[in-house]
Amino acid sequence: MRKIIIEWSYPMDINNIIYDERMNDVGLYYITRNFGGNITNLYIGKTTYNFRSRLEAHMNHWIGDHRGIIQVRLGYIVYPQNITRQYRKELIDSAEKTLIYFMRNNLKRNKQCTKDCYPQYWLDIHNTRYIGNLPPRLYFTHKEWYGW
Repeated sequence: MRKIIIEWSYPMDINNIIYDERMNDVGLYYITRNFGGNITNLYIGKTTYNFRSRLEAHMNHWIGDHRGIIQVRLGYIVYPQNITRQYRKELIDSAEKTLIYFMRNNLKRNKQCTKDCYPQYWLDIHNTRYIGNLPPRLYFTHKEWYGW
């Protein structure tokens, strides 16, 4: 099992975050909706290209279907450090699949990895900072991973 630490940013309104300097970065993102003081988990995604292109695609296709304030948290893998670009992409991909699988019953828009999950790496994910409704730690047990 590989330990990773994901540091989540403060939630920002999706209409404002598009202009943020971090939009050219890569990583994970977590979209929520605040409607009448109730927070709804909408989507967990990843980008290995840049945040801007992924978030703009969501804005053009489905974000407008939801009333309320749509907020985004950006997630960066801060541990392990000093890894290759390819390994970072692989960890981002495995982290996205694992997060979606664990949050599947609470996510309104995700379609993939909600019934089963086949990440490349078996991860022990530690979520830090502004985690919203994400658990501080999540991982598969041996039984869940191997299907015993």
